[in-house]
Amino acid sequence: MKFIFTLLISLVVVSSSYSQYSNPESVTYDPIGKNYYISNTLSQKIVKRDQQGVVTDFATVGSSIYGVTYYNGNIYVANGNRIRGYSIATGMQIFLDTVTGASFLNGIAIDSTTGILYASNFASGVNARIYKVNLNNGESNAWANLPRQPNGVYVDKARNRVLVCSWGASAVIMGVSLNDSSTVNTLITTPYTNLDGIKLDRNDHVYISVYSSTGSVARYDINFTFSPVIVASGFSNPADIYVNRWTDTLVVPSANTNTVLFFPLSIPTNISSNNGFVNSFKLNQNFPNPFNPETNISFSLYSKGLVNLSVYDVSGKIISTILNKDLTEGNYEFNFKSGNLPSGVYYYKLTAGDFSEVKSMMLIK
Repeated sequence: MKFIFTLLISLVVVSSSYSQYSNPESVTYDPIGKNYYISNTLSQKIVKRDQQGVVTDFATVGSSIYGVTYYNGNIYVANGNRIRGYSIATGMQIFLDTVTGASFLNGIAIDSTTGILYASNFASGVNARIYKVNLNNGESNAWANLPRQPNGVYVDKARNRVLVCSWGASAVIMGVSLNDSSTVNTLITTPYTNLDGIKLDRNDHVYISVYSSTGSVARYDINFTFSPVIVASGFSNPADIYVNRWTDTLVVPSANTNTVLFFPLSIPTNISSNNGFVNSFKLNQNFPNPFNPETNISFSLYSKGLVNLSVYDVSGKIISTILNKDLTEGNYEFNFKSGNLPSGVYYYKLTAGDFSEVKSMMLIK
């Protein structure tokens, strides 16, 4: 029986950067024109980066600007206590809403099915809020009160929630129900200080940027079950990151170095370490589990050597030897596709030197 699988690179440290930025803060993408749009807090401009990497001015906002997002042929930007919108076709302002009660709108995210925009108010205490702006009619209102100072936001429509990352020490990731904004759950307390951006990739991994002079981008699984993995580091104040789900690209605006860097998130039929810190051997539970038709399996290697990863049926018969090669220390992950396998319980075994561990997974079709 033949199995098809794709091994995913957590991060290949190959990037492109362009210097035509002035404290780049936030990034969005127009999937039709295939151009990126970046807000710059010092120049107070939104610039456009085309497919050839040419960066040109798109719109001069004229005052402090932060989060940007794309919706329905327009670019929207957080601007003090206002949300402004600009037509991609003309570059002209087509939308302006002054959000009553807001003082410092920062991260923004769009529910593309409704045209509702969610914006964080970068404040603490009673002013730590998410505001909701209807881009169809310009109505806006305070939507959710939060226990921590909010920064990046992301509309996780599949789970009926808005994800919010916080500023401050021991920063948290919160989930706010789209049905009831009074339902605010702290999903994880991270080991980081000052989270800026939060995004999801096509496989629902959660990426967060850690804003500092030696900043990094970390990744969680969607249920925040496992410890975070650092997928990129060494940035000087990485701000509101963007994950391009059309091209599997992580985009990091590095504010202090006036650069925007682009990293491929996956390469088919290959595997690589993400160079994160590892202090033990570990085989993680596959996610999702149960699964259909595919699942992700990750593991950590404390030292280099020959590594074997195989899948077995309940009788102990080897179904597939997925991996049998020398690897260096680090964190690894791959995506396993079930192909024509029938429903049932299967086992996967990792062997690395003297280390060996087996876990079960369930396929339900």
